[in-house]
Amino acid sequence: MLKTPCLSILFVSLGVLVAGALADTVILKSGERIEATISSETPTEMTLEIRVSSGITDQRVIKKADVVKVDRVAPDEAAYRAILHLLPGKSSLLAGQYDAIIKALQGFVGQYPESTHKAAVLAALTAFEGEKKRVDAGEVKLDGLWLTRAEAQKQRVQIGGALTFNAMKTANANGDAIGALNAFSTIEKSFPGARVMPEAVDLARQILPGLRAATLRTIESAKVLKIEREKGFADAKVQDRAELVAAFQREEARNDAALAAATTANLWPPFIASSEKGLNAILAKITPESQRLEKIPVAPMRASIKLAEKAQTEFTAKDYAAATETLKEVTKLWTANEMATRLTAQIAEAKTPPKVDPAATPAPAGTAPAGVAKATPAVLPPGATPMPVTSAAPPTAGSPTAPPPVAESSSPVPATTSAVETKPEAEAPRPFFRTLPGAISIVVGLAVILGALNVFNKLRRRSEETIE
Repeated sequence: MLKTPCLSILFVSLGVLVAGALADTVILKSGERIEATISSETPTEMTLEIRVSSGITDQRVIKKADVVKVDRVAPDEAAYRAILHLLPGKSSLLAGQYDAIIKALQGFVGQYPESTHKAAVLAALTAFEGEKKRVDAGEVKLDGLWLTRAEAQKQRVQIGGALTFNAMKTANANGDAIGALNAFSTIEKSFPGARVMPEAVDLARQILPGLRAATLRTIESAKVLKIEREKGFADAKVQDRAELVAAFQREEARNDAALAAATTANLWPPFIASSEKGLNAILAKITPESQRLEKIPVAPMRASIKLAEKAQTEFTAKDYAAATETLKEVTKLWTANEMATRLTAQIAEAKTPPKVDPAATPAPAGTAPAGVAKATPAVLPPGATPMPVTSAAPPTAGSPTAPPPVAESSSPVPATTSAVETKPEAEAPRPFFRTLPGAISIVVGLAVILGALNVFNKLRRRSEETIE
């Protein structure tokens, strides 16, 4: 199964989007319409939480005397706005993304069981749960086509790169620049040879200037907020001051912990409007990252990808020589191009002749079957006389008077001092009497016959002595 690290950070935009859903519309006497969440009210004022992006919110205090109308959205409607875009796409998601989405959809159904949007949310929930089962089984959906585990494994780098790049684009569209940049870091680390790399580099280059501007604005706002907070501490009653300071310190501790976790994981610092330390860490990272990205040779990467596609066409046409030459140019332009690595292995496999199963191939005439040792002529020491070979079969039970065997002339095996002997390419199967079991049978048969003759001679002599 395809895996990508730090999914909870890569796709944190989902949680932010749900939490920061727009709920109300405030219309001022000036004609301005403000879509925001009313976080608190007094008899004369109301505080609005305005969502600048999925990771950035701003506060604005307005006087009720300036308000013409407030359109308050029902809680379930506000929650539905945050999840209505959660629908299965042409490509499957990474395993961790399904868990976050399913949890969000289940949360809506559990919190608003009477909502008019319940049926639509349940339909989306069922679709995502079905996809998750297939993904857990190793399948991958790419551009509407489901690939088996084996197919996905062969293209794991390309699929992983494509899915993570989709996550990068989604985070950027939701205004989550940090999530998008963390997704890009994952592509570089886990899928460096994916064909989406040039596009991912271009998108990262586009994100950084906007992130710089947003960070600078938020740092200025954080400075103003800090002054107001300190003034609030000073104006607070003694019994309330300690509680306010303790709450602020707890918030700072959470922010510092989030910053430390991101640093340890080698990810971008989280964009927290109230954390001046985290915002400065982001700002410090933008300049060197911009300089690094500008040095990445995107144009040669794109040229390498086009040539790899050409090599794929040549390979499909079984023009292995042309494909091999094209791949040399592919790797010169971009060494990490995964398409070249995979295609080179496929060419080598295609050019290797298939292995033949010996059991499936009939043996040539005159050769011994598989597993049967082939008999070879015995090698006699110098001066040794070969044993005569007879053609008679051994006597069978019930035939003790079998005639003696007729000797067969046999040429002696030439003596040699070497145990190595030239064997013919193929020879006919040897008769039984020329095999070791046949020779033993002949010797036993001769012994029986000689024994019978000896007994016959003794009986004849006794008979003659009796007559005399």
